[in-house]
Amino acid sequence: MPDRSAPTADAALVSEAEEVVDAIFRGAVFGGVVREHLFVERCIFSGCRFSGAVLVRARFSDVLFRNCDFSNADLHDCSFQRVQFVDCKFTGVEFAEATFGSVRFSHCRGEFAGFAAARFRRARFEECILPNAVLSGCRFEQTAFSACDLSTAEFFGSRLQGISLADCDIRGIRLRDCTSFELRGVRISPAQALDLVKLLGAEFEEE
Repeated sequence: MPDRSAPTADAALVSEAEEVVDAIFRGAVFGGVVREHLFVERCIFSGCRFSGAVLVRARFSDVLFRNCDFSNADLHDCSFQRVQFVDCKFTGVEFAEATFGSVRFSHCRGEFAGFAAARFRRARFEECILPNAVLSGCRFEQTAFSACDLSTAEFFGSRLQGISLADCDIRGIRLRDCTSFELRGVRISPAQALDLVKLLGAEFEEE
């Protein structure tokens, strides 16, 4: 990471340069940026806005995004390696087919965020709000969810084996059915089991 006391870089770098390295961006607006195959390394983005930006197939490594807004941005098929997202907004973002390696999402908010067919390895979601997020067809390896809101999120075709959702809100999550492979080996709390039983259409009868 660059020295945090370094001067703010020119936001035009993201629009014009092929590679952006060792730069700090503060309060920059990238909403109109349309790029492909951009390479970003050892950078910090603080309070920046990517709303509506198109950065498909970009590569980000050793990058910190803090308090950034990615609402409705298109980050399809991007690669994120050793990246941190802290206090970021992801409403309607498109991360389809992206690759996340050693990535941390902390206190992020992403209603309807799209992660379809994304690959996660050594990723961690901490206290994130992701209702109605699309996490279908994902590959999870050494991935953790801690105290996240995953209510009505979609996990069609994603294997959750070995993942603990015990302290997450999973009310109304969308699966093929309760007996499908998505839930095989997932760890949940007894209270959450009641919510999953409802997916079978069963009703509880009082004694």
